[in-house]
Amino acid sequence: MKVVLQDIVREVSKTTKLALPDAQVVVRKLLSTLEKGLLTGQRIEIRDFGVFQTKIVSGKKGRDLSRNLAMPLPSYKKVSFKAGKNLRKLFWNLPEKKEPVVSADGQLEMPLMVVNR
Repeated sequence: MKVVLQDIVREVSKTTKLALPDAQVVVRKLLSTLEKGLLTGQRIEIRDFGVFQTKIVSGKKGRDLSRNLAMPLPSYKKVSFKAGKNLRKLFWNLPEKKEPVVSADGQLEMPLMVVNR
């Protein structure tokens, strides 16, 4: 099961009693603020959730296989996430992964995992 942006908007709308368009504005503004912070190199810390930050990955040696030549690969930036203490504790108590079940009509069914807090 995956969570998409619209699922987050619906949950925010339901929890805060906001109309869907208003909740969508709130979620999109939050995401754009996070994007701007990461693009400017800021460290974004959300208490009890985790930390987002950009890291520079140094250049490496690569190979052009068609010409059999060594070539340098440039360094680049990537986003890293480190889970917060409370989020890590939630994952310690998760049950073992369950195998997907195939229903009679051939559809895959994944059992939902409910996390108790």
